[in-house]
Amino acid sequence: MSDEALVRVNIHDRDFQKYSVDRRIYCVPVDEREEDRLTTQHDLIYRFSGGRLFFPRIDNPRKILDCGYGGGDWVVQVAEEFEDCEVTGVDIYPILLTDQPDNLNLFGYNLNDRLNDPAVFERNAYDLVHSRFVAQGIKAGRWTAYVQDIKRLLRPNGWLQMMEYYPNIQSDNGRLSSQSALSRWWEAYASAMERSNRNPRVGHRLQQIMTEAGLRDVGGSIFHLPIGGWDPDPGRAAVGRDSVGMVGELLSSLAMWPFTVRLGWTAAQVEALADAARAEIQDASLKLYIPV
Repeated sequence: MSDEALVRVNIHDRDFQKYSVDRRIYCVPVDEREEDRLTTQHDLIYRFSGGRLFFPRIDNPRKILDCGYGGGDWVVQVAEEFEDCEVTGVDIYPILLTDQPDNLNLFGYNLNDRLNDPAVFERNAYDLVHSRFVAQGIKAGRWTAYVQDIKRLLRPNGWLQMMEYYPNIQSDNGRLSSQSALSRWWEAYASAMERSNRNPRVGHRLQQIMTEAGLRDVGGSIFHLPIGGWDPDPGRAAVGRDSVGMVGELLSSLAMWPFTVRLGWTAAQVEALADAARAEIQDASLKLYIPV
């Protein structure tokens, strides 16, 4: 990708990647506000996962690939932890990272394209491929082929780890009504994503997609990232308290472009619904969580 990949365009007071917006690829903000959210998100997932960057047991990995490195938090931490490992990150918006480790290489790449560019990828080479929170950028019909592409990149007995939100926020005690702002946000989001040729429910299908793509020893689980400090476990409660602001930002980041362009809403309407939803996530009595 050329230097045009770093050009931004301001839409409703948020900065987006012009390349993506023009081509309808990844229509989520790429501004400092979103970078801060991504950093917080990484910290929360890391803590919630018990301080693990990945779940498969991989001793002394030689090559790791991160598909959709975002703000770079995960890929940098992996490169720093495994100094002898060659780490590669690809993203549609290839931001430059400060203090980039010497063993980390970053490239701009559209994950809807075949993962076969020899200047970026190496076949049968990676101990681990990591793909996380890229659903907004991948076409609905691309997923199985995407995983098949990754399969060709893995070395024998290599691992693929995938993670996506199912952003239909739920209540652990069932007190969130179908008329709530959060429920209305989800209905609008699902409709907008489907109109954008994106699968808003892909987080629940990753295990099936991996199996369909021909991977072996496929396993998966859905965990509930708490929103608010309601969980009786102190560690999970701390994560939940810290997730309130991040999830509130997520509601705006994911909605602004698709709601205005695909659903014809005004920016004021988007923010009004997001504000109402944010008020609900402040209510600890609802015991909210987001499936991941």
